[in-house]
Amino acid sequence: MDERDRHWLEALIEHAQAAIDYARAGGRSWAQDRRTVDAVLMRISQVGEAASRTSPETLAEIPDVDWKSVKGFRARIVHDYRQLDLLVIRGVVSRQLPKLISATRKALASGQREG
Repeated sequence: MDERDRHWLEALIEHAQAAIDYARAGGRSWAQDRRTVDAVLMRISQVGEAASRTSPETLAEIPDVDWKSVKGFRARIVHDYRQLDLLVIRGVVSRQLPKLISATRKALASGQREG
């Protein structure tokens, strides 16, 4: 893994963790607060952007992630913002982002050992 890809994967983790942290700070009803939803969606959008800037070869080394969906969700946020389902977003934050962080950290650690 080259330094450029490492940079984008580290950014991806940072954005994903920030989205989780914003939701957690907002409490159980975070999805009812427009500012929190906006902040969470911005960070999820940045996750997709970081994934788009990472080489396909590096993403292929992280097979437990559906990268097409990660990138596609960014497009949905940007282009269909008002049509987003808050239940889906809550699921992304509570289930998908933690898995994404874990898989990406594992790949970064593996790439560190190889380099």
